[in-house]
Amino acid sequence: MQAMCTPWLEVLDLAQRIELPRNETLLGEGEMVDGLYFNRKGILRLNSVAEDGREAILLYVTENNILGDAALFNGMPVYALFTAVEDCTLYFFKRETVLEQIIPSYPALTRNLFEYLAYKIGVLLHHHCEMVNTDVRGKVCRLLYDICRYSGLKNRFDPKISQQEMATALGLHRATFSKVINDLKKESIIETATKKEIVILDIDALARYADQTFAL
Repeated sequence: MQAMCTPWLEVLDLAQRIELPRNETLLGEGEMVDGLYFNRKGILRLNSVAEDGREAILLYVTENNILGDAALFNGMPVYALFTAVEDCTLYFFKRETVLEQIIPSYPALTRNLFEYLAYKIGVLLHHHCEMVNTDVRGKVCRLLYDICRYSGLKNRFDPKISQQEMATALGLHRATFSKVINDLKKESIIETATKKEIVILDIDALARYADQTFAL
């Protein structure tokens, strides 16, 4: 996810700073949220776990983005877990601060908040479509290309998430994900794809694959 909420940097003095260590949970499923959070540094993972233990990764919230916004307005409990993928620095805005100070006095931030909500709806709809999509290679290539774009279209970058997390995010078994990665290596499109580093040899070819449908 790209940084979409940078306008909120100007009101951080109205919020409480929170340091969240790696692997710690910020919000648990069923919790009520009495405000919203601004993620200044780090990455958080939004995931849900079914009763049978199956996990679904719904979203990654990167720096300079907001979380807890839907719960702020709908008054419903959080439906998933927010966990720190790496050490995070967040700022918490109380409900009354958002509703009584920021929204009436900062129209640019109000617009940004609605634009961000609309963007997240699009991301979650796209995620739903990918979960039911049978184009396995296309799904993997789209994920790799999205991470590449977020990293500034560099050939070498740190994805900060493992192959297992990528596979889970796409609703794939690890072995299926690894098979696509190995095929991409054989075609000299990528060199490596680990938690610490992804090296893409041909970004244009990856982009073309991300837009096409293949059958394994």
